[in-house]
Amino acid sequence: MYVSVYVLVVGLTGCLVAASPRPNPNSTTPAGVTVEAAQVEVIDQVESFLDNAHYLSNEEIGQLFARLSKDYPTLAQPYVIGNTIQGRPMHALALNAPPPPREGNSGDLLRPMVKLVANVQGDETLGRQIVLYMAEYLASRYETDNEVQQLLNTTEIHFLPSSNPDGFALAKEGNCESLPNYVGRGNAAGVDLNRDFPDRLEQQHLNYLRAPSRQPETAALAEWIVSKPFVLSANFHGGAVVASYPYDNSLAHNDCCEESLTPDDRVFKQLAHTYSDNHPIMRRGNNCNDSFAGGITNGANWYELSGGMQDFNYAFSNCFELTIELSCCKYPPASSLPAEWGRNKRALLQLLKQAHIGIKGLVQDASGYPIADATIVVSGLEDKSIRTSKRGEYWRLLTPGIYSVYAAAFGYQSSAPQELHVTNENVEALRVDFKLSPVETNYDGNFRKQKVERAEPPEQLKEKYDGFLTPTKFEHHNFVAMESFLRNMSASYPSLTRLYSIGKSVEGRDLWVLEISTAPGTHVPGVPEFKYVANMHGNEVVGKEMLLLLTKYLLERYENDERVTRLVNGTRMHFLYSMNPDGYEISQEGDRTGGLGRANAHNVDLNRNFPDQYGTDKFNKNTEPEVAAVMNWTLSIPFVLSANLHGGSLVANYPFDDNENDFNDPYSRLRDASISGRKLNPTEDNELFRHLALVYSRAHRTMHLGKPCALFQNELFSDGITNGAQWYSVTGGMQDWNYVRAGCMELTIEMGCDKFPMAKELPQYWQDNREPMLQLIEQVHHGVHGFVRSSIGTPIAGAAVGLNGGNHTIYSGTFGDYWKLTLPGRHNVTVLGDGYAPLRVEVEVPAVEPFGMRLDVTLMRDDPQHWASANDFRIIENVVNTRYHINTEVRSRLAELENQNGQIASFGYADNEFSRHFNYIKLTSNVGEPEEHKYKLLVVSSLYDTTAPLGREIMLNLVRHLIEGHKLQDASVVQLLQRSVIYFLPQTEKFPDIFQMYNFNHSVCDPVMPDELAERILSPEAETSRDLLLQFLRSEHFDLMLTFSAGSSELSYPKGDSILEKFAHSIQRTEFNYSPLQCSTSATRQLHRETTERLTNLFYKLYKIPMFTLGLSCCRMPAHQQIASVWRTNIEKIKNFLGLVQTGISGLVQNEKGQPLREAFVHLLEHDSIYNVTRNEARFQLMLPKGLYGLEVSAPNYESQIIKVQVQHDIVSDLGVIKLHGFTLIRGEVTELNGQQQSGSVTSITGVVLDDGNHPIRNAKISVIHPTGLTHLRNFTNSMGQYYLRAVPVGAITLKVEAPRHFEATRDIRLPQGGQPTENVVFHLKFNAHVFGLPRFLFIIVASVLIIVGVVICVLCAQFWFYRRHRGKMPYYNFSLLPQKGKEQFDLDEDAGDDGETELFRSPIKRGMTIQPYFDEDQLERILHTDDEDEEVVMDLEPQMEIDVAEDSGDEIVMLHNPKNQRKH
Repeated sequence: MYVSVYVLVVGLTGCLVAASPRPNPNSTTPAGVTVEAAQVEVIDQVESFLDNAHYLSNEEIGQLFARLSKDYPTLAQPYVIGNTIQGRPMHALALNAPPPPREGNSGDLLRPMVKLVANVQGDETLGRQIVLYMAEYLASRYETDNEVQQLLNTTEIHFLPSSNPDGFALAKEGNCESLPNYVGRGNAAGVDLNRDFPDRLEQQHLNYLRAPSRQPETAALAEWIVSKPFVLSANFHGGAVVASYPYDNSLAHNDCCEESLTPDDRVFKQLAHTYSDNHPIMRRGNNCNDSFAGGITNGANWYELSGGMQDFNYAFSNCFELTIELSCCKYPPASSLPAEWGRNKRALLQLLKQAHIGIKGLVQDASGYPIADATIVVSGLEDKSIRTSKRGEYWRLLTPGIYSVYAAAFGYQSSAPQELHVTNENVEALRVDFKLSPVETNYDGNFRKQKVERAEPPEQLKEKYDGFLTPTKFEHHNFVAMESFLRNMSASYPSLTRLYSIGKSVEGRDLWVLEISTAPGTHVPGVPEFKYVANMHGNEVVGKEMLLLLTKYLLERYENDERVTRLVNGTRMHFLYSMNPDGYEISQEGDRTGGLGRANAHNVDLNRNFPDQYGTDKFNKNTEPEVAAVMNWTLSIPFVLSANLHGGSLVANYPFDDNENDFNDPYSRLRDASISGRKLNPTEDNELFRHLALVYSRAHRTMHLGKPCALFQNELFSDGITNGAQWYSVTGGMQDWNYVRAGCMELTIEMGCDKFPMAKELPQYWQDNREPMLQLIEQVHHGVHGFVRSSIGTPIAGAAVGLNGGNHTIYSGTFGDYWKLTLPGRHNVTVLGDGYAPLRVEVEVPAVEPFGMRLDVTLMRDDPQHWASANDFRIIENVVNTRYHINTEVRSRLAELENQNGQIASFGYADNEFSRHFNYIKLTSNVGEPEEHKYKLLVVSSLYDTTAPLGREIMLNLVRHLIEGHKLQDASVVQLLQRSVIYFLPQTEKFPDIFQMYNFNHSVCDPVMPDELAERILSPEAETSRDLLLQFLRSEHFDLMLTFSAGSSELSYPKGDSILEKFAHSIQRTEFNYSPLQCSTSATRQLHRETTERLTNLFYKLYKIPMFTLGLSCCRMPAHQQIASVWRTNIEKIKNFLGLVQTGISGLVQNEKGQPLREAFVHLLEHDSIYNVTRNEARFQLMLPKGLYGLEVSAPNYESQIIKVQVQHDIVSDLGVIKLHGFTLIRGEVTELNGQQQSGSVTSITGVVLDDGNHPIRNAKISVIHPTGLTHLRNFTNSMGQYYLRAVPVGAITLKVEAPRHFEATRDIRLPQGGQPTENVVFHLKFNAHVFGLPRFLFIIVASVLIIVGVVICVLCAQFWFYRRHRGKMPYYNFSLLPQKGKEQFDLDEDAGDDGETELFRSPIKRGMTIQPYFDEDQLERILHTDDEDEEVVMDLEPQMEIDVAEDSGDEIVMLHNPKNQRKH
């Protein structure tokens, strides 16, 4: 049906053609007639592919290309450029007419190569069929069409109809837009291949990125592009009608509307117009709701695209490529194919002819041999030079004009510039050849040639000087001697050495380091850094002396030994000879295994003082100055490999040096047991570490034999190497710190059994260790190395380089260079830079010299939209145009989220006093349902007002992330909200003041505010916000808490709990490990760090809330646009924190009747944590990292159960219902059971001893009291109340438990047959409140009464003694009143005398006393004399009343006197 359309085109000759046979090519028919007749006949043949138009499958494409090759063997050559992820071949076809016979094998020389590529995005399919139609069209018409003949005779055309056959297989015909989730657009892995290419690569990296990289389709395309000298290319797409030309992105990385022009912009516009002007629809420029002037556009001006194939072609190779959008519909129906072919055929033919514009030629040397990789430079277009092919060919597309052109090549003199007039009026390009002459061979450059005359010094010198070229004295060097030696070496070899100090010891001695390299003092890009550290323990001196000897050896033999010269030229070596010079000064020669001088001047073991991944103790709590100096030094230089030289054994030790529980196990740190009993703790690079250790061991004369030292006969090291933790635990060791924190591979080399051997033994140590030390340095060159640069060639510092998906990464240096040690074989290298898309490259490290390979990596700037699609549920707001939101905006956003997602979101604002100060949003599945079975998590923007603006933007992003994930039913988000209730608190109190500071000066990195919230929390003074927040924490009982800080990328958490430490490790373990932030220190940042630590401890101890504080960035308030980078850098860590709820255990606790035991609790054995069950269902749920745990489930008055459970990652193990049985306290008499003991058979008993509250009782004594004679079978409980009895005879026995302040208990048990241990025998002891046989309360009462009685008696005795003492010293006088006139006035009683006298102050007159109204003169005198003369006698008598004498007052004196004591006259 379609044939008639084309017959009408040649209607003038239609009848003649229909009646004529097919013309003979040898016919003498005039040329014009022959051509026309043939043309019409071929149309009928060629256009037949339009009948039954349909899209060919990938298998059909292969069959089509095979048929074309069979039908046209001299024209068509099918081949495959690679395979897809799913194994589909990527079929390609080359059409190229054979050269005329006269030209021989070189007839196709200077024939440009053009390629037509389609279907890079699998659902854009029209180009796929257009390319196939063009291949059939050209092949079938070659013999009869002059235009086609001319094209194929001068051009080699390659067809790749489908670059993404996997995506095509998923796409659906008739869909004008992409399917949901872009199914079919990307490859089988969902990757958009047109964003997967290296972007804007500099030419110097051409030879290093041809290895398979990125997606396999992208790798195949990239290899194909760079392996063939393509000149022109078209990449067919769908979804618009326009011809797009480079660049597709700009340096500013705007979303659109900014042109990014190449140096060849005029050429590209001509190429684009060539296609557009010949396309009937495209040339209009207004199609698919888009407007393009002339139907062409600059890619970046249309929309920004990084990693596109079009830019890759231009920047990476000589090829000029257009991206041609063919139709508005991406996958139009097959019925439209003939019409589309008619629109595009002429445009495509005209574009193919553009391969012949500009100039072309050969570049040869003086002898006529081609010069490959020569550069063709056009004046004015120097930024885009063209390089010659292997045959010396070049093609340079140019628009008409006058140009100055010259050729240049390495090792040749550049040609003289030629002025050329390019018209492009000829069928082929203007040919211009160049011949280059070689440069002079003798010239000086910025490098130094090394002339090596011999590999070894003369044999007699070697034997005489132990390998040195000058006499060498083997002796020990104290600090002064060592310093003098190093200064002499540095002065003797100033061009190879640099002597510098990295710090001082406690006593002020310099920590000297000597650098050996050809450029001392400077890191040379691409040159690896190596270090040796010796004398860390002051009395282990062999390493120090070996380094001094190695220094002399290397410097003397440089330029005299090929191996040494190569090593020094290619390696930058640093030797720290004595890390502990203070300890060395007090150590003693001849010390074999002593400890004198081991520690520094503070008596601290430096190899226990480094930060440890598993915890902190008294040994590494405070950092010593020597350790601080070494850490700063190590972090300041990108060291690749290191060794720490020790003494006291003979072994090469590799990480890890300790296990996670060794901080709680002092016995693991003792070097007193066979290493077979220790727990191995390998790193993920264990095989590499073993290899490095074996390199040293096997090169050593005796180390590889594994023989033990005389004093440690139990230490047997296979092959002379050992894992540190398996030998004995070293917590706070330097080698682990190097690996974990600094990214440097370090070994600990024990160089000999004696720590401080005699000087006469040093020659033998040198002979044994010289070769191992050299070989270990050489290992620094093994593995993968290269440079990490951006697409515009800028070095990327701090890019993380990982291997095979491991978590241990190294980081590129300031110049972008990196070194990743690895073993030979195939490896996947992952590179990640901040702000760049991750890159994975598969490499193969050779198993032969040089055992390494160079891999230069180019990272593309991230496309925010694609990053959001891959990591953030396509939330563009989180990564594009980010900014700080004011308080009202935050509240409105949260309220809007609640309104739109009421099922999972609840916004708290002014509901109560707390929400008036702290707005919050709560996320959980099914808001309003009971939350007893859910964890409670709290996320606070920051506890620092100055960091809160950044923290709450990250929090808003996180809330949007979770809500969008729930909408899309992402499994991880759905499970998270089903298992937890998450509160988000964006701090708003002081934001206006901080934001005003920021707007006033955007360069303010760390705004400073007085009285931060964290400081108010720690203050004892009452404050509303503080009190409300603390009350909120106290009432809600959160399981975990996350806050944000700034100043570093560290994660702060409560120290000392192994579970929380594992949580911290899992939070920080990300797929792509970004380089740790290197933030400068300041007083404010240090204060915040200390305050955070105090708050962490406060919340954990007071409220039992583990608080994790994540450092987001160096600045507390970075610029608006940097918020996206902060979010992208930290999102995986935040998701890891939330993911903690996905791993753990849960269960219910009930009694035998199925009733919930609401007072039950769960104790984690070997941990301090105790978890109460919920108050309703008696449910427990524990977040735990993966591992094996022992649980003790207890309740008052119930027997405990001990359960062993294996926790798997990302699985919450449901233990179901745990039933506890009520128990009866056992403390009665011993009941003997019948049965005879089976002699000769024993077993064991284990269990725990608990009190009434199910708390373990330590130091309780467990003994066997029956049968008699087994009193030796006893043991005591440990701190967890556990006991273990061995060798207990089987049969009936009685156990007795005794503990201080508890009633003893006994239990009769029958043990099974021997060999079957009896486990979980639990004793509950009742607290003994009796004192001296009395109840405590009664005892207190009795004791109190006795004390009171005793006090009263003491007081009375004291008063009696006081009374007697003071009564005998003076007479007892009483006074009476004179008689009164009236009795009635004083109401005189019957005691009054006859004379009416009475007493106003009456004294109690003792019985026997006489009262006399007066004394005569004689009596008075005797009385007075008696008082004076017999005072001592009177004091011995009983107290008596003495007579007082009144003055002459006129009053009568009444004298009282005891007659019994009167003296007789």
